[in-house]
Formats: sequence, structure tokens, C-alpha cells
Amino acid sequence: MRIKWSGMQEVEDIVRRLIEITEVKLTGGWRGWIAVREGGKERFSKEEWETLLAEPEKLAEGAQQTLKSDGANAVMVKYLATGGRGVKAVMKRHQRGWGLRELLRSLGAARAIRNFIAAVKMRQAGLPAASPLAAVYRRKFLLCKESIYISEYVEGVNLHEFLRRMPRDPKERYWTMRELSEQISEIFAELHKRGLWHRDAKATNFIVSGDDTENYRVVLTDMDGIKSCSVRARNKQTRALWRLAASVMQLGVIYRTDYLRVFTAYCEKVGLPSEERAAILRELSRKAQVKSRRV
Repeated sequence: MRIKWSGMQEVEDIVRRLIEITEVKLTGGWRGWIAVREGGKERFSKEEWETLLAEPEKLAEGAQQTLKSDGANAVMVKYLATGGRGVKAVMKRHQRGWGLRELLRSLGAARAIRNFIAAVKMRQAGLPAASPLAAVYRRKFLLCKESIYISEYVEGVNLHEFLRRMPRDPKERYWTMRELSEQISEIFAELHKRGLWHRDAKATNFIVSGDDTENYRVVLTDMDGIKSCSVRARNKQTRALWRLAASVMQLGVIYRTDYLRVFTAYCEKVGLPSEERAAILRELSRKAQVKSRRV
């Protein structure tokens, strides 16, 4: 299959080796993409996916958990099974709202497709993100009416909850925060090196997966916030840093040295000159504090 959506051409060859993607056309005007294999791991076949997605309107039936619900839009957890195989998945359903912005967005790629592309880019870059499984949508009068994005469920707790449970022992806390800082800075730095940024980098959009505080991995699960930008758009690139900081300030368990450690690690990874760092850090700190007071 040839990947046709803009922004994907530059990673097409690598993606095709990493993730095997194919198109599906379903009843009721639904269509989209599915992942049948990733990194040698067998997913559902095209025929099995067509069975699972035969009636997208009914996918919410049998959901084990609703993570978020806002009118017609919802995020649910459901175990998908067919052909003797199954996977625990997160399904995000979106229906077009009202207003000029929603109307303009509906003229482009469906929200589920944009999420699918973002997840593929993340996986191609070797970044920890929930595996994309499927993205289907349907249009009416050339406008995208609704879409459903499906990704693999990541076991764990969100970053906000993980930090709230921070170890009390000073030594254990130090090593936990040191590893956490390294992983977070790596995610942001690698995103920015590839011309991407996260416009909604709050702690609840990250999952900490692992058995304990000595063996864990920070994983991105919400693809809505991943956007393209110029590699020189520093205001966007660093926005993720202060927004994440603002989302955890009220917890009272993160020290100034913790924020500084993440910022320093990020600067080293993206090659930000030392003489520019102090001014940028002051600006990020100011924005984070203002944002935190509004939460």
C-alpha cells in the first residue's frame, strides 16, 4: 500500500518495514487504515479487522471502561477478539462539532487518521507511544462526519498519579526522578528533532508503564496533541516543557532541581547553546507558574 496523506512520505519506506498498513472499506460509508503487523508482531488480518469493524457504530457496545465522555465523543477501553486472538484496546470516537473551526477541520483528514499518522511517526522514530491499531471514518457531503481511532491499551498509571506516589526515601526518590527526567527529555527532544511538538503535554497524557519505580517506561498515549512545526519554532518546541511543568506544580512533590534537570537534559539533547539557556528557562518558568495558577 502507498501512504497518501501529507507528512508521511518522508518516513514511508521505514514505516512499511516497521508497520504493515492496509486500507479497509466498510459498510455505511466507513473506510480507513488498519495495522496488520508491527515489528514482526502479528496483528489481526485484514479479513479479521473487517469483521471487528463491520459495524463501527456498535463498537462502543461491550466496552469494559469509559475513560472520558463528552456528549457524542468518548474514549473507551475494550477487549477486541476474533479468530482466537485478542487485544486490549483504547477507542477514541469523535464526531464533528459546530463552528467554523470544526467545519474547516472536517475538510481535511479525519481526526482518527491524524492520530494514526502521529502514532506511526512516533513508533518510526523509536519513541514510546501506544501502538496504532486502526483508524476509520466516514464522510457526508465531503465533510468528515465522525471517526474512530483505536490504539493498543498501555497498562500503568498516568504521570500525574505516578508523581503523586513519589517514594519518600531521598535516595530512591533521587534515582526515580533522574530516570524520569531522562525519559521525558528524550521524548521531547526526539519529537523536536523530527519537526514535531506536543501542544497538550500535561501529565495525564503520559502513562508510566512498569511494575515498580525501578523498572518503568514513560509512554505517550494521546496523539491529538502531536503536531508538525518548523525545527526553528522554538516557542512551540519548548511549550511542552512549561505545560508539563504547570500540570504537576500543584502536587507539591516536584522540586526546582527536578524541573532544572529535565530542562538541562533537553537542552543537551537538542544542542541548545549554554548562553541561551538561562533566558529561556526564566521564560518557561514564568509561563508554567501563570498556567499553574489558572488550573
